[in-house]
Amino acid sequence: MSARPTTNLRPDFPSAFTEWYFLSVLALTLCLYLTRAPSHPALLTLEWVLLIEANVWIFYYLLLRGFLETRYTIFHPAEYLLTFPIVLASVATLAALITGRPINELLVDAVGNPQKGDAVGVGVAVASLFYLGVAISVVLSSHPGIKTRSPQNLVIIGAGDVTINRTLPGLLALGYDRDDILVVTADEATQGDRATIERRAARLLVAPPDQVLRTSLRERSPTVIASPTAAHFGQVTQLADAGVPFAVEKPIVWSRAEREILRAQPSLMANGFALSYYSLEKALPLTYIMNPLPVYRRFLISEPASLIRSTELAAARETLGDLVSARVELLEGVSRSPRGQQRLWTELPGTLRPFVETTVHPLLVIRHVTGEAAPRWDSCVIGRYAPRAREILDATGQEIAPTWIEAHGTIGDARISMRVGKYVPDALTRRQASFEFTHGGITCDFDARTATVVVGGETLGTVGIGGGSLRTNYAVLMSMFIEFSLNGWGAVRFDDLPRQLDALDWWDDLCSRVEAVGVPCHSYENAPPDAPATPL
Repeated sequence: MSARPTTNLRPDFPSAFTEWYFLSVLALTLCLYLTRAPSHPALLTLEWVLLIEANVWIFYYLLLRGFLETRYTIFHPAEYLLTFPIVLASVATLAALITGRPINELLVDAVGNPQKGDAVGVGVAVASLFYLGVAISVVLSSHPGIKTRSPQNLVIIGAGDVTINRTLPGLLALGYDRDDILVVTADEATQGDRATIERRAARLLVAPPDQVLRTSLRERSPTVIASPTAAHFGQVTQLADAGVPFAVEKPIVWSRAEREILRAQPSLMANGFALSYYSLEKALPLTYIMNPLPVYRRFLISEPASLIRSTELAAARETLGDLVSARVELLEGVSRSPRGQQRLWTELPGTLRPFVETTVHPLLVIRHVTGEAAPRWDSCVIGRYAPRAREILDATGQEIAPTWIEAHGTIGDARISMRVGKYVPDALTRRQASFEFTHGGITCDFDARTATVVVGGETLGTVGIGGGSLRTNYAVLMSMFIEFSLNGWGAVRFDDLPRQLDALDWWDDLCSRVEAVGVPCHSYENAPPDAPATPL
């Protein structure tokens, strides 16, 4: 008997003992049947005892036990499925011995063809119906059935720039086609956007705002939320309530209050994937160096090849020592910045806070390296691109948000700084980061999607995104989301939800300091503002 914890009200009796017992009974009865031993009262009594015992086992364990013992477990789902045929074979052999009939005649009776007036044959036919019902019950309760997977068609909420230029190309690179993708938008898409979406092989559906999730909820299709940030929280709640797997574009929610709800109610994002184009794609090599999850490794290569091994990375990271400084630059040219009426929600209202749509990337990259301690902001410079400001002022009568920030601060003993800008001259555009440690450093090229580790002035190697379709924008990010939507998180969550929530808090803190101090916003026409930093 086992002394392990159990839900049974009586001691566990290993199923192997029962199986060996009935195998012994079957072997004994087969020997008696094949040798045609002369009938003896003692032997006949034994046969009757074994027949009754076998039927009691069938009747109780396979039919009644679930009703009479409210708490019990078996060792394996197939335990009764395997034992029942052995017991049934023993019953058939014992019946043949007791009645003196060959087994083949009993089989004729069992399939419902007894001789007229043959009471024994009729009894066998009735018993066979009972055994058939038991067999069906055993199969239904034991067989695991055929597992189904989640739908592989995708719904995208929002028909904006991110959907057209990133999400759709990434999905196409992964093998999705027109019939697999439905783009739903609450606003009437322009003819240009309609044509672009059709060229990118996706169907388009225009629906009222309160019905954009109807397809996702009805078909339970994995859904990418690429709508304006203000709509995210309500859509997340609806999809979470329905248990539909979904992904949410950054920034995941707008307000600190919404972020606190996400932290306090983990179930809201249990089926949700927090998308982050930089930390989970462009900066994935750095993310892997700092957080070497196996799910990241399959997208990466390294030179030398051995550097990507977790043991070597751990040794390199230990050798680097403590962080001294972190600097991230994300300067986007005019061609990659909002144009016309596109992405206005990232520029309105005219405060610094909407700029989070871009600044969340460097903050999240810094968060990966420095940890969860919040920065202390010391100074910053803020600017607004004058041509774009005039364009939107003429079109809407509103001032746009700043388009440039350079901020400095500290986290512990480490200095941190970031420069983020839109509408920057092409000659000044750059997307990179550098981290200085006491014994070396890590440099990141976000365009090349690489991270290079240097220790003691000597380059240990470079980690980068693999080739082929993985080089397509959003291919890595969408591949991670699809893996999650089909198979769940597994042992560990591999998106950036906790870190993104922290990075968004950091941005709110910086915006609050800027508002409290009254940092001026400098207008610039071409080059970024060349003004002294304002202390915070």
